[in-house]
Amino acid sequence: MTEPGAGDRRARSRARLRSRLGLAAALAASILGVWRAAGYERERPVAAASPPGLAVEAGRIALAADAPQWRFLRLATAEPAGQRWTDPQPARIGIDQTRASKVGVAVGGRVTKVFVELGERVRKGEPLFAVASPEIAELKAEREKAGVDLEAARATFDRVRALVATRALPAKEEASALQQLRQAEVAQRLAESKMRSLSVLPDAQRDLAVSAPRGGLVVEKNVLVDQQVSPDSSGSVMVIADLSSVWVTAEVFEAEATEIRPGDAARVTSPALPGVELEGRVDMVSSVADPARHTLPIQVRLANREGILRPNVYAQVRFACVPRPGAVEVPASAVLFDGARQYVYVQDGRGGFLRRDVTTGTAHEGRVTVLSGLGGGQKLVAEGAVLLDNQLDLSE
Repeated sequence: MTEPGAGDRRARSRARLRSRLGLAAALAASILGVWRAAGYERERPVAAASPPGLAVEAGRIALAADAPQWRFLRLATAEPAGQRWTDPQPARIGIDQTRASKVGVAVGGRVTKVFVELGERVRKGEPLFAVASPEIAELKAEREKAGVDLEAARATFDRVRALVATRALPAKEEASALQQLRQAEVAQRLAESKMRSLSVLPDAQRDLAVSAPRGGLVVEKNVLVDQQVSPDSSGSVMVIADLSSVWVTAEVFEAEATEIRPGDAARVTSPALPGVELEGRVDMVSSVADPARHTLPIQVRLANREGILRPNVYAQVRFACVPRPGAVEVPASAVLFDGARQYVYVQDGRGGFLRRDVTTGTAHEGRVTVLSGLGGGQKLVAEGAVLLDNQLDLSE
């Protein structure tokens, strides 16, 4: 006999099972929908169709005469490049390294006095700072002893020579005294030479003052009272520079620097000197590029007899360029750059366009020199080349 209520329990159990199966089916359908929506099951993309009137075949872009793209394109002709001035290049005024001297110390010690300040004008031989050093004290003592020994040798020689003249001493004593005098003179000259080799001048009983090796301005000062200095110290203690001539160093991009050569004319301006334009010559074009900025330092030498140009002041430089034979000029907007190469779109004889790699030079007033890859008289896209570039990339 069936227990009362057992049928009801089985019915309820079957209902719960059906509910769970339905929930599982709904969950599976939901997961499948998310899977498809997330793109895990995609249809194969259909290749983009070319716009009306435009066709791409084997790297050539053909435009129909009535293609709407013509409204966004402007053509230009590559013209032979002539001598011209570049656009202003950022630069900085610095000292002429051939007219500057670094000041160091030949012996270690403690700085006891500093006689000059940064920017002060000094004369050659003028004391710059004083150094107290045991080695200097020893050299001074050696020099003083050599002087005393020399005086004693002279007195001895004079006395012996007088006695020899009266025949109180034999002649060989005079020869011996003369030899000792000569030895004392050599020792005294050696002691003086050691002092001079330090490039110092006497300043006090215990100190020696390092002197200026040349006249000019103190453009760098790295010394303070009580500072320890030594010949092995990195850098220079001071730098003295003659600012009657300065260098203006411009940072020029590698491609533009190819047209600039030593001896070329240059014009320099500076916000610190409004309305003033100075002319100079290129002194040096560096052979080593900055690895981070891809620029080359180019130095221009300028006369500065009036002293209006000061080190570390910002400036701008324009260079007179004579382009290479066969170089042409095009609008700067015609040249595209993809991070690895420069190129333009030239028009072929059938009305189509081809991508052409080029090498550029200096730029001036919206135009750029093309050194290779393009000939005079060739038609190219001056504006709107990026539209053709995008279409060519989509077709590849």
